[in-house]
Amino acid sequence: MKNTFNNEKAQSSNGARAIIINVDDLGLSSAVNEAVIKLAEHGRIGASSYMTGGQITAAEIRTLADLNVDIGLHFDLTGIFPSDLQGSLRSLVITSYLRRLDSSQVTDIINRQLDGFEDIFGHAPVFIDGHQHIHQFPIIRQSLVKALNARYADGSKNPICARVTLPLVNDLKSWIIYSLGGRAWRKLCVENSIATNHYFGGVYGFDANFQKLAALWESWLTNAPRTNHLLPAMHSLPIDIESLGTYAQYGSTTPAIHSVPNALPSNLSPTLIMCHPAVPAANWQDDIKAAREREFEWLMSRQFEQLLQEYEVRLVRWSDITNNK
Repeated sequence: MKNTFNNEKAQSSNGARAIIINVDDLGLSSAVNEAVIKLAEHGRIGASSYMTGGQITAAEIRTLADLNVDIGLHFDLTGIFPSDLQGSLRSLVITSYLRRLDSSQVTDIINRQLDGFEDIFGHAPVFIDGHQHIHQFPIIRQSLVKALNARYADGSKNPICARVTLPLVNDLKSWIIYSLGGRAWRKLCVENSIATNHYFGGVYGFDANFQKLAALWESWLTNAPRTNHLLPAMHSLPIDIESLGTYAQYGSTTPAIHSVPNALPSNLSPTLIMCHPAVPAANWQDDIKAAREREFEWLMSRQFEQLLQEYEVRLVRWSDITNNK
C-alpha cells in the first residue's frame, strides 16, 4: 500500500507519535468484521480484539492474516460468551470487588475462551483486553495472568501483550475506567513481564457526530507522546522481501532502502486508541450501532487521514512491541 504521508514532512520529523488503533468487538457481527477489513485495507488500523463465540468466516480470517492485522482476545463476561458468570457490568463490578467471584470458575472461562480463540485462528492471541475493560477487575486480573503464564510464558517473559487503561486525556469516564482495577492491572503486568501499551484513549459517550469525533481524535492525538527517532507512517501491506533485504526479482544486492524509514526503535511503548466501528447494515442491532456506523464513516474519511498526517502519527501494531524488545 502506498504511504500517503508527505515525504518532505516525514523526513523533517524525528519524533512521531507511536499509536496502535485497535478495533474492539471483532466477531460481534458481520458489519463489525467488514469494518475491520476495510479499515485495514486502507492502512488505518492494525489490530482488533475478537469476542470468542462471535461470528467470523474462514475467508475473513484469511483476509485479516493477509492484511497483517494483529488479533487479540476480547475477554468477555458481559457480552455474547455464554457462561455461568454472564451478566451485567454493574453486577460484575459488585461481585468482583466484594471478592465473591470463584477464581476457579473464572479461570475455567478464561481457558475456554482462549481455547475457542485458538480453535478459530490456529494460534494464540497476540494480545489480551477485556469487553468493558473487565480484564482488570479483582480476581479476574489475577486469574488471567495465571492462565497466560500457564499457557504461554517461556520462563523469561510472557509473549502476549495486554491492554492497560492509563488515561491519555483527563476526562471523567477515562478515570472511572482506570479506577476499576487499572493501576493494579498495570502493576501485575510489570511483575509478570507482560508488555503493554502506555497511555489509553478512545473513551467517550458514544454520542458524537462526525464533527465531534474529529475534535475527540484531535484531542487524543495532541496528547499522545512522541517517540524519539521515529518517523510517521501509515500501515502498509506486507511485501515479500528476502531476509537480507535484497530485491531478488531484479537480481540486485541493493539494500531495501524503502524499509529503512519504517524501522522501529527498541522498547517501543505506544499509545493505544480503541474504536468500535461497523459498516452500515440493517441485518443486526446493537446498543451503540449508530455510534459504530458514525465511527466507521469518520475513520474512513480523508479528514481522518489528514489528521494523522498533521499530528505526525506512526501507526504500529501490538506485535511491534514484542518484536522490538
